[in-house]
Amino acid sequence: MFGDREKQELQLVALGTLADLMPLENENRILVRQGLAAINESPRPGLAELMARQNLSGKKIGTGDIAWLISPAINATGRMGSPEVAVSLLLSENQGERNKLSEEVIRLNNDRKQLGTDAWGIAEPLARESLEKHHGNLVIAADPRIHRGITGIMANRLTNCFQVPAVVLSFMEDETLVGSMRSARGYNLQNLLEPCADLFIDHGGHTFAAGFSIHKKNLDELYDRFLRLSADIQFPDSENGGEVMIDAELPHEYLTPSILDLTDRFEPYGEGNDPLTFLARNMKILAADIMGKTEKLHLKLTFACGTYKWPAVYWKAAERLNRDFAVGDAVDTVFTVGRNSFNGSDIPQLILQDVQKPAGA
Repeated sequence: MFGDREKQELQLVALGTLADLMPLENENRILVRQGLAAINESPRPGLAELMARQNLSGKKIGTGDIAWLISPAINATGRMGSPEVAVSLLLSENQGERNKLSEEVIRLNNDRKQLGTDAWGIAEPLARESLEKHHGNLVIAADPRIHRGITGIMANRLTNCFQVPAVVLSFMEDETLVGSMRSARGYNLQNLLEPCADLFIDHGGHTFAAGFSIHKKNLDELYDRFLRLSADIQFPDSENGGEVMIDAELPHEYLTPSILDLTDRFEPYGEGNDPLTFLARNMKILAADIMGKTEKLHLKLTFACGTYKWPAVYWKAAERLNRDFAVGDAVDTVFTVGRNSFNGSDIPQLILQDVQKPAGA
């Protein structure tokens, strides 16, 4: 269907579409699906080099690998002021050059991660303080210590934390500011941007992710407008009451590793096409560990389910262990199903969305 050249180019299309949080609908979905297939068949040399440094060689690459590992590393070069490093890596035809460039991409990404860790300690309190002021509908964080290259990452993290749209601003040396915005719960960011367009030096983006630059002298007026506009923010997804949408309840006998054959058919997952979400009741917790490289925030659990023992991860839920549930409890779980690649093997695992004791337990 596609020649070698088209397959090489489709890989870049898939990377760009996923990195820019574009909805995986209609032709976008088709292009990303074909691009992922091309990556798994024979990745571009520069991409293969980067994947090797991220321990992804030989692994079946899905949208999660692109979104959480590959595209952040590529984007980090631009965030750190050296986008040419990633471009050169993806285009290079020289093995030695690709080796050096991939090493530099990883170094820049590690630097970006450290900046993100430092900036979170600044941005999170500012956002929390602004939430009530903005009617519980918007958070804003602006501080000279927030690096320009990570405003988008901070906005995305704040959105996930507070479940409202987030704006993060970085102060530049020329008396301007650069802002990044991320959406939440289906809100269209253009409803915030367009009424303020006359204040911006430039602006752009789409429904879920946007950005702008502005002269410092216009900042107070921007804050005033955001404050007024935030009072009228309505969330299209709020009709679900913030509840997780469950696609199916699975009896224990259905929860076997072969469930991955089903979930794979609905790939690629991303904006506009969420992973299949399941409910399973009375899952006994056999083991629990707290994990995290710098902060012990996450849980690794093991469940008994029929004849299988299922490993599971529960992000940012460490504080719930021994408070809401403990080893030995039988709990109701909501989850998606994924793979954990370890020593060249793909191990099926659950990615938990919620864990609750049964009513009356």
